[in-house]
Amino acid sequence: MNKLFLYINILLIPLSVAQVRPEVKVIRTDSAIKVDGLLDESMWDKIEPITQFVQRLPQDGAQPTEKSEMRILFDDNNLYFGFTFFDSEPEKVRATILNRGGYIHRDDKLEIALDTYLDRRNAYLFEMNPLGTQDDALITDENRPSLDEWAWDGIYLSEGRITDFGWVLEVAIPWNTLRFPNKNELIMGIAVKRYINRKNESVMWPHIGLDYSSDIYQVSQYANLTGIKNIKRGNDIKIKPFGIIGSQRQISGDETKSDNLENGGVDLYYGLKSNLTLNLTYNTDFAQVEADNAQINLNRFNLFYPEKREFFLTRSKLFSFGNSRQTEIFFSRRIGLNQNVLGGSRMYGQVGKTSIGALNIHTQAENGLPATAYSALRLRSNVRDRTTIGAIVTDVSNKETQNSVIGFDGQMRFWGNSSISAWYSQVKDDQFDKPSEASHILVDLKNDRYFFAAGQHRVDKDFHPSLGFVQRNDMVENRFIMGFTPRVGNGEELIRQMRYNLEVSDVKNLEGLSETSIVKGGIDAIFESRDRVGLKIIRQKETLLDGFTLVNGLEILKGDYQDRKISLSARTNQSRGYWGNFSISKGDYFGGNKTSWTSSIGKQFSNHLTLYGSANQNIIFMPNQGEFTANIYGLTAEVALNRKWFGKALIQYDNFSNQLQFYCRINWIHTPGSDLFIVINKLYDMSGNNNDQIQNTQVLKLTYLFQI
Repeated sequence: MNKLFLYINILLIPLSVAQVRPEVKVIRTDSAIKVDGLLDESMWDKIEPITQFVQRLPQDGAQPTEKSEMRILFDDNNLYFGFTFFDSEPEKVRATILNRGGYIHRDDKLEIALDTYLDRRNAYLFEMNPLGTQDDALITDENRPSLDEWAWDGIYLSEGRITDFGWVLEVAIPWNTLRFPNKNELIMGIAVKRYINRKNESVMWPHIGLDYSSDIYQVSQYANLTGIKNIKRGNDIKIKPFGIIGSQRQISGDETKSDNLENGGVDLYYGLKSNLTLNLTYNTDFAQVEADNAQINLNRFNLFYPEKREFFLTRSKLFSFGNSRQTEIFFSRRIGLNQNVLGGSRMYGQVGKTSIGALNIHTQAENGLPATAYSALRLRSNVRDRTTIGAIVTDVSNKETQNSVIGFDGQMRFWGNSSISAWYSQVKDDQFDKPSEASHILVDLKNDRYFFAAGQHRVDKDFHPSLGFVQRNDMVENRFIMGFTPRVGNGEELIRQMRYNLEVSDVKNLEGLSETSIVKGGIDAIFESRDRVGLKIIRQKETLLDGFTLVNGLEILKGDYQDRKISLSARTNQSRGYWGNFSISKGDYFGGNKTSWTSSIGKQFSNHLTLYGSANQNIIFMPNQGEFTANIYGLTAEVALNRKWFGKALIQYDNFSNQLQFYCRINWIHTPGSDLFIVINKLYDMSGNNNDQIQNTQVLKLTYLFQI
């Protein structure tokens, strides 16, 4: 083991040599800047623009097909950006999205990434289209932001205008939206990316080549933003009260429960230091949270439902530990699952080279469950360039039981986006005589043309972290995946990139018996148009030591099964205004056979209305139990009057639960960071002749953000 680490350190010695980075010195302005997308203030004309943008796609390192200009200013309160994006065909600039936080992948867009601590690991990401519509995310450890990180909502101003020469964008990011060291003079990391949608072309400053597969998320390659001096930090206090009114009616059997909803609460954000924030919440309410997508479980493992509650999503990646959706030590969805959240506190930020996340939440006694306290502490520190070590402690306790976890992890990143990582965790629970363990080690080598990953994942039989998610216990999984991803086009051919991959995994129980063995091969073609087709062939062996029963009563008996499956998929470019996805698979299913198909189709009728529907059908035949289907259908409407008023409606049905759900949420951003939500949620039991309504909720929730 010592020789291994010595060899790795020898390999990484050349990477520690200081690199020469592009640099931009930002200029202070004492003149007022009005964010209106015009760039008509005199200060903008006094700045020499940055124009050295370089293509990343389709031809890495080539000159852009369209010119871009970037100017940067700052004053006591804001960091300002002014962009002029020239376009030889301005009538073809794509700008359709109005709702904040919606996917902007159908439009031309700009991304600004800021590494405010200059730790070369983490950053803020701000994304805008030519209308000024916003989305934003948090980048953690140079990884592509997860859905949780995209749910972060930063407060900033942006206005865009399409012109006869292209489009112009003006941006103001308040200093109190960002966290950064308490210094008189700051240096930050910065990267900017423009995406020209119709050409499928991306250009960047500074250039981050295809050798770095994380794209703009490769924080270690950012340029330096200098010249920021003596800025006004404010008191770093944010107070966000809410009020809620509404009604709720639930029917369970012969019992009907009706409630009038009249409630209020508050969230408080206080900057303990320049880089450490305390978040307090009282009487927390999640009435505006979006409904979960329907799922049908056709195997013996637990389904995963992602977190959608804003309070837990903010800086959620600081708490991540383990394997996502497989063995997660911290999974906030466990909190308040069957109980209301009374309140609690969170602390997050950075001290020196160490990221810190701490949480303590209390739920009230109800539904036959005692009042419970949930606690977590997460630390992660830089020990050298692109190398981190960390630890986590969680605890769930009440008057009946206690469950505690401790874990340690580390990651060494090198070359473009390759890494070696490992973690170990131990659970101590009052219900078991001795602690249980889980661990994982992974070697992940990749660039733009090749990838190879190999690792081992181990989980004890009694490993049950009460504040975590474990999909499978009693296992030792050995897995490797390898692939070749050549770029065969230069922007003019039909196909841009091919993707060939092979995956092999074997899962044994702790007694050494192989329970699951999978060999999977696939080929994908990615077209210059961003359409995509793929083919997969899968061979899977399963040994069931115990049978299991599906929700519909179908019994899967214990025994040995050998399944073979082939699947074909196709996906079109969603920026066209209408799009579709389709996949079909056919193969064995625990002694029977299964044909599955999934499809979705969408159309954008205008900037104000987008509709898309989906269907997922599984036709399963079992020799001794006949044929049945497992189907899910959904229809979604996205409506936007403008960038302040927008909404979403969802109708979904599945034939396993025989429940039809209608969910609608209207959002009015009356001031930045402050919202009015109107939520309607109805649930119908479709199993009988009367289609009985079993849940009916209408809620109006008002929030207002005070910044001091």
